[in-house]
Formats: sequence, structure tokens, C-alpha cells
Amino acid sequence: MKTRTSADIFRYWQSLRSNGRVPSRDQLDPGAIRHALPDVFILEDADATHGRVASPRFRLAGTRLCSLFVRELRGARLDSLWSASDMEDLSTVTRRVMLAGEPAVIAASGTTSHGEQLAMELVLLPLRSRDGRNDRIFGSLTPLSRPVWIGAHPLPFLSLDHVAYPDRDAPVTEVAARAAVVRSFASQTRDSALRQVIARVMHLSVMDGGKGR
Repeated sequence: MKTRTSADIFRYWQSLRSNGRVPSRDQLDPGAIRHALPDVFILEDADATHGRVASPRFRLAGTRLCSLFVRELRGARLDSLWSASDMEDLSTVTRRVMLAGEPAVIAASGTTSHGEQLAMELVLLPLRSRDGRNDRIFGSLTPLSRPVWIGAHPLPFLSLDHVAYPDRDAPVTEVAARAAVVRSFASQTRDSALRQVIARVMHLSVMDGGKGR
């Protein structure tokens, strides 16, 4: 794993497992991972019965996660964030996470309409609901850098670059290298950078276009 958030939530998920069981949604304590909450999400799939799993939907999504797509993700399908060519592969991964109770780590990338590129890491960790079904996923989507255009230029969709299924019982030192996410200002002009800073003031977004006077 390449980001601190990925490593920390994997480690936290491991700490919740009891006798090898998949943790329950009710065991999650937001306070224990408060620093990671803006990048964290919970997915749910109400149709996860008889081995059938539809694309899970976002039940909760952190603010930094939503800012990548410049929209609220609650209620959106996970596969709506991905290119059409990757939807089938993504479905295979989410089925394995839910039905087999295996964690997954996905290397992903996206490109804005302005040509800016961003590499990301997606972690998917199985959760049980109160009725005992493995029909939820706890995870995070973390950029490997934080360019200033995030929150202003949405990512239309993501591409799936690589999938790994780490050992759910692996020691933390083998699972994660605690690499810090760094800010990148590459390819940003001074004017562009200033616009992005202004756009974040008071949590407002500056949108191009509109009527002139």
C-alpha cells in the first residue's frame, strides 16, 4: 500500500476482527480513524443474496472523496465512477470482497477534462450488517498527490490499473509502507493555483462560465 490512509484503515479493520470473522458495521468507531474520515466511505448492497451482488452504492462518503468528483456521492453506485471498460472487472472485485470476505487494494487513475492526471489507491474491506450478511464494504480512496485543482476540476471517471488481494492477517509491517501523501503543484500556473485557493475560501467553488455584465 502506498498511502498512510490505506495502511491505517487496513490496520484498523484488522483490529476489529475477532476469531477471524469479518467485522460488523456497528464496530466502526469514527473517532479511532478521525484523521482518515475525509477519504473514507461505506458501501452497501441490499441485494447481496444467493451469491448475487449488484454494484454497491455509497452509504457514506468523506468530503475529500466527494471533492475528487465535485459532487455528493451518497447514493451513487460505485461503478458510476469507473470507465465502462472497467465495470466488469470492478464487479468481480466487489463480489470477491463481499462474498469471500477478502480485502482488496486497487491502483487507479483518472484524468480531468483539462488533461490533469491523478494516481489513486482504493482499499475495499468487507463488513457485516446486523443480520450477519457480508453486504457492506468499508474503504478509502486516496490520491497519491494533492494537486491544487482538486475540488475545481472533476474526474469524469477512474481507470482500474491493478488489483491486489492482501493477506487479511498479514502483519502491518508487511502490509503497508506509511508513505505520506504530498501536495503537487506540477503543471499549475500561478494564475491557476491562485484561482484554486480562492475557490476553497469558505468552502465555495468557483465555476467557469456564466453571464458577463
